[in-house]
Amino acid sequence: MKVDRSSIIAALEQSMQDGIRAAQAAFEELQGSLEGESKSTAGDKHETGRAMVQMEMEQAATRLQRVERMVRGWKATDPSVTRNAVRPGAIVVTDQGGFVIGVAWGVFQGPDARDWRAISSDAPLAMALQGCQAGEAVNFRGRSWQILEVG
Repeated sequence: MKVDRSSIIAALEQSMQDGIRAAQAAFEELQGSLEGESKSTAGDKHETGRAMVQMEMEQAATRLQRVERMVRGWKATDPSVTRNAVRPGAIVVTDQGGFVIGVAWGVFQGPDARDWRAISSDAPLAMALQGCQAGEAVNFRGRSWQILEVG
């Protein structure tokens, strides 16, 4: 089975862009809530509500920054380059699923309607597969992982 590398990368990057948009929307919604809270004059209850919204805004801003940092890190792997061995930026097909190495994004839907997993280069599975090529097998956590394709 030959996977279309550019389609897998496009699906991952679309998922990341969707994540950025969702984080931005959450932040903007909280910002609107904070503005609504500032118009209230209910005393202590108002201050507590305002403080809670501000805390949620800080968490939303942190999530947005984390997602943006992941996207920048992914772009730094130069995903347009095909890999022959498992390393950051590689697309890896195993007998137990498909993986993109280099960003801890998690599960995303590929163009083949299958779930793919984007994992950090520092993830235990990525470390176990590091340097391997198609046709090799790796024992990881008591299971054998057959590498079918690396791109």
